[in-house]
Amino acid sequence: MKGFSKWLLQLVVGFIGILLISGLPILIMGFQQGEFRWKEYGEHLVILFPLSDFLDANYGPHIGQYIIYSLEILFLALIVATGLAILFTILTMLCKERTRQRIKTVFFFLESLPDILIILLVQLTVIMIHKNTGIFVSKIAVTGGEKLYFLPVFCLMILPMIQLYRLSMLTFEAEERKMYVELAKSLGFKKLIILLVHIFRNAIISIFFQSKKTMWFMLSNLFILELMFNMPGIMLHLRDNISGEVFLITVCSFFLPVFLLYSFGEWYFVRRLNRGGAFE
Repeated sequence: MKGFSKWLLQLVVGFIGILLISGLPILIMGFQQGEFRWKEYGEHLVILFPLSDFLDANYGPHIGQYIIYSLEILFLALIVATGLAILFTILTMLCKERTRQRIKTVFFFLESLPDILIILLVQLTVIMIHKNTGIFVSKIAVTGGEKLYFLPVFCLMILPMIQLYRLSMLTFEAEERKMYVELAKSLGFKKLIILLVHIFRNAIISIFFQSKKTMWFMLSNLFILELMFNMPGIMLHLRDNISGEVFLITVCSFFLPVFLLYSFGEWYFVRRLNRGGAFE
């Protein structure tokens, strides 16, 4: 019960913080004109009540679709990035030390590339393939009421995948130097079994907690992605309909699922550690 109360308090405090920030443009505009618009700011803070009136006034007929589409792209990219990062980490760990260093160097170089450059390169690659072969791999922009998934997910997951790969390599290599790995080797376990069974279940906990920074990085890139692919997402809707109310809806639409995801993950891994889930 104590843990639930702490979780609920964090959720409420986070929401209140978003609500307070959403009204800052009112104060800033007032300060620019030499006015203190505390009354308007206070009215904005109680705009949610009653909730039904707020949703009727601001939750337009399509904004729910914009939110769902953006969340689909975000979480699909996160799943793919995490899966590929762990897969490449395991494959790299199976290599010899010299080969391992070369692979890490290539990935670390790719991490320095700007996200906009990656999106442009992907779009140009699709165009060149179509021009030279006649094969249209995928559309490079959204037109009409359709939705585009393959290229946006691919572009959004590249840099996060490389970041998670770097974090995974650091974690796996740190676990590799621990005594329980030497014990497993002395007992005759193969390297792949040690990686998949023993190192992985210890390393995944650290990778999960460190992935929070990757998630916020992906959120910061989502606006660029929607702009470059002309996607009907919530970020572009916010740009075209900027207001404190739409800002509040947009931020909460990302805050709530991300908060629930990491809260559940933290609860699961902490419970597992308390029950002695680690190999050591």
